Amino acid sequence: MADSVRFSQSHGILGLVIDGDWNTGFDCDSINMAKYNHCTILIMGDASVAGAAVITLYGGATDGAKTAAATFGYRYASAAVNSAGSDVFGAVATSAALTSTPASIASSVMVIEFDAADLNISGTQYQYATLNVSAAGTAGTVDAVAILSEARYEEAIMDTAK
Repeated sequence: MADSVRFSQSHGILGLVIDGDWNTGFDCDSINMAKYNHCTILIMGDASVAGAAVITLYGGATDGAKTAAATFGYRYASAAVNSAGSDVFGAVATSAALTSTPASIASSVMVIEFDAADLNISGTQYQYATLNVSAAGTAGTVDAVAILSEARYEEAIMDTAK
């Protein structure tokens, strides 16, 4: 192996939820943005995802706090995983409370992106981000992973973003 910086040395990787119940709703694990400027969340749904849940990104001063909704960018994959076009995403749109398209999440990938600066809501800069999925869905489970980039301080072993 060459002495180059690896992806995991310059980016934070944080599992947010495994088998999040689209029917009953859930909060993802909170993300501490103190050491990163940008966050990309990948949401992958199983084939049974149904019903239009509302996805909201909250800013808060502490882990788990959901104080104020933040506006985020999102894109859906053009096709299901393992299909041609599964790596092609639609145009970026924004929302502070996204009513999801279940057909675009079932067996597919949704990308949510935001900057730490987007957690400045009504003049208050929040450090933590928590993604919430409402209980409006009717079936299915989703997994979510956050990739944190634009680290303020790169390290050989990145500190926790928890």
